[in-house]
Amino acid sequence: MLFARRLTNSDLCLVTQQLATLLEASLPLDDALKAIIEQSHKKVVKATLSQVLSQVTEGLSLAQALALAFHPKSFPEAYIATVAAGEQSGHLAQVLMRLSSYTQQVQETQSRIQLALLYPSIIMLVALGVLTLLLTYVVPQVIEVIVNMDQKLTTLTVGLIAVSNFLKNQGMYLLLAGLIALAALNLVLKQHHLRLKIHKGLLKLPILGPYLAIFNAARFSKTLALLTSSGVPIVEAFEGAQAVVNNLFIRQQIIEAGLVIREGSSIFLALKPRSILPPIALHLVASGETSGRLAQMLDQAADQLDTQLQRSIGIALSLIEPLMMLVMGGLVLVIVMAILLPIFDMNQMVG
Repeated sequence: MLFARRLTNSDLCLVTQQLATLLEASLPLDDALKAIIEQSHKKVVKATLSQVLSQVTEGLSLAQALALAFHPKSFPEAYIATVAAGEQSGHLAQVLMRLSSYTQQVQETQSRIQLALLYPSIIMLVALGVLTLLLTYVVPQVIEVIVNMDQKLTTLTVGLIAVSNFLKNQGMYLLLAGLIALAALNLVLKQHHLRLKIHKGLLKLPILGPYLAIFNAARFSKTLALLTSSGVPIVEAFEGAQAVVNNLFIRQQIIEAGLVIREGSSIFLALKPRSILPPIALHLVASGETSGRLAQMLDQAADQLDTQLQRSIGIALSLIEPLMMLVMGGLVLVIVMAILLPIFDMNQMVG
């Protein structure tokens, strides 16, 4: 069980929907879990839910069983906290219905982001592959013909030969150095204080920073709305919602806001001086807090942030794609010119 894979987001979404539907139909929890296990064709789902079922039959609550699953990342903290609130309130089926809707929205958002980034990633990989093939295979053969003709080489051609020779002779070492750098970066990111500084610096980057801030703010708002509407106390809701935030600096800000709320502060005043939510979302929180519709306002804030996120991604991709084409086209043009210039000079001499 040590190397068992965790449930994917789509697995978790499907399991939650199925469990909510079966419990809504008044099926006992253990029977519902057995039905889902029999229905599933994926080994990881069967293995995970079988362990949850064994814990439930031994007398543990569903939330406790989920927390003891052999891969805790299959069930996030916010997910477990929501299930626990549903069990305590006696409305587990309704809470799971709300939770299934939430997990589906998260899955759809992540799928949209992944699909949006897929096309430029493929273009970049193909372009790098073509450039590598040109520099390591095509260019050396053409340049060798030109050199054998005792043709004087231009500065651009000499530079291209140097780059080509470097890639041919040192390419493996360069790849190895890159892998070592990635391993070193992974070790650095395991240091909490260094990771905190890096995550804080990422938020200050021109294009990536605002995107990361909006993405984390949307996830935080949606999760906090889910937890509060399910009956989780606000302090515990903050603790659960911070677990879905990927950026360590923003997560620390949320923890500090939760401590301020625990001391008696309002949610708006706790969030206002911290870089967690943008101004419009903050005003929606203040409105929801005074009107008693906090969960609804948080939901609206999350929807607004999600729309803004999709717009930001669209604008970024509209700039990145032509920029990538321009850069890669320029590099290919340089390679072609470095090859053709000596040929032109040779033709002029012959003429």
